[in-house]
Amino acid sequence: MKKIALVGYTLLMGCLIVLFAQCKKEPVCDLVLHVHKTTTGIDTADAVQNCLVRIGLEDNYADFAKAEGYTDKNGVFTHTFRYEALLDVQAVYDYTYTDENDVVHRDYYVGTGRVKLEPGETVEQYILVTEAQ
Repeated sequence: MKKIALVGYTLLMGCLIVLFAQCKKEPVCDLVLHVHKTTTGIDTADAVQNCLVRIGLEDNYADFAKAEGYTDKNGVFTHTFRYEALLDVQAVYDYTYTDENDVVHRDYYVGTGRVKLEPGETVEQYILVTEAQ
């Protein structure tokens, strides 16, 4: 009987140690970036798909504060960062195509902004891109 009590006590103590000794996870910062095209400076709800998004462009940003990728078909780019930060954002849409008359056209739109990441929160930001030369 003493052996069963000793095993039960040891098992209970082991479970308590594992329960209270777990590492505390730091909250992450999620970013949801919407890229929209505008000609007037007002959001036109024209989402820009396949737009290159670059976050943390300058050399003074640490690697964990940088991200790069393309928007999806809804004009949305998402990324998860480990730490809170204030980051510069640039969105560039550069698309060249030929129409039915063999005339080459280039759509080139650029937009910039800044985003403040908060720990444990999802931050949604809108970037408006305008036509550039």
